[in-house]
Amino acid sequence: MLVRLLAGVLVCAGLCVAGDGARFQVTAPEATATVSEANYCFVKKRGILSEQMPVPTLTLQLKVRVAFTNQGVRPLILPIDHDRTVFLAMTPGVMKPMKKPVNLLEPKINVMARLPADVNPDNPTDPVNDEFVIVRAHGSTPLYEEEIDLPVYKKNPHDTTDLRGKRIYFKLQVEHQAMTPGLAAGLSDRWARFGVPWTGTLRTNMFVVDVPAAPQAPECVDKR
Repeated sequence: MLVRLLAGVLVCAGLCVAGDGARFQVTAPEATATVSEANYCFVKKRGILSEQMPVPTLTLQLKVRVAFTNQGVRPLILPIDHDRTVFLAMTPGVMKPMKKPVNLLEPKINVMARLPADVNPDNPTDPVNDEFVIVRAHGSTPLYEEEIDLPVYKKNPHDTTDLRGKRIYFKLQVEHQAMTPGLAAGLSDRWARFGVPWTGTLRTNMFVVDVPAAPQAPECVDKR
């Protein structure tokens, strides 16, 4: 009998049953974050009268590579779409979530009720798609690279920030796209020979960035 996975719930304490009826304990993966690139630049406000514009904001632009490690005995099949929250602090200890910028162009991640059209219902990764990835048992897989923009020096009448010369502690929380219980149960049956579908929320290790007292920084490039 196959134990059905509930969408959006960590299954590290649950059981999964393979197609041959043998029981395997499902272990939640571990997420590891490493800084792959750190740059500084000035964000300038656009306007007609440059002399009336506020002081450009010095911004830290981080690229963080996230890898998942599976210590369990069964491969894990993960949706690639995810939401992320950046936590930070100025000292080790309690970390607070960083305020998310408003981005109207970023699509909202909804619960997956049916498979995307480019995913084979009998094989999660053949043909190749951008929806699922398999993390092999006792293996590690780089999943994606996150970009973080953090104001380091900002001065205006309503908000003054100065993190120059400071050490900043970061941690990421990643929440992979959930599935409806019906879809998760059906895929657990159909994909049993490839692994176990897994969705849930994880936090990475803490990583540190030392901000120079006087960073050399050009004008930021508009990512849009």
